Amino acid sequence: MSQGETGTVDTGGTFKIYPPAFAGILLLGGLFLHLIGGHHRHFVHVTQLLGLLLVGGGVGLMFYAAALFAGLDTTKNPYGEPTALVANAPYTFTRNPMYVGLTTVLLGFAVFFGSPVMLLAPIIFVIVIDRALIPHEETTLERLFGQQYLDYKTRVRRWL
Repeated sequence: MSQGETGTVDTGGTFKIYPPAFAGILLLGGLFLHLIGGHHRHFVHVTQLLGLLLVGGGVGLMFYAAALFAGLDTTKNPYGEPTALVANAPYTFTRNPMYVGLTTVLLGFAVFFGSPVMLLAPIIFVIVIDRALIPHEETTLERLFGQQYLDYKTRVRRWL
């Protein structure tokens, strides 16, 4: 589980990362690069349907995971104090389903547009979130939930 998946991240200075906004910026940047590259389709391909399925699945995963936080009345703010360790599905197969969902949405748009350059968005998103946000969340969860979180962390992967 990773608390704070839709909150802000203090990277040590005044720069803060807002994961959904960061994903949106990456999506728009990739779309811009795709469009200036002139790779446009004039009819629907199977890959577009696959892309839409990925986008829908990613959005569904994010909303379901966020609803679990809301149901337990715990914070999504990475600098907040979570009141519960969420370990129900989908937190049984990934500690970060909201991030997996956002990554899937970005991947889905790249597939939908058939754009290799748009594949940079999910790659950059995973690298930045994995290095700048998740370690702080893990430290907080270990401090608050101790061995319970460490046991959970050994059972469930960070991503997939």
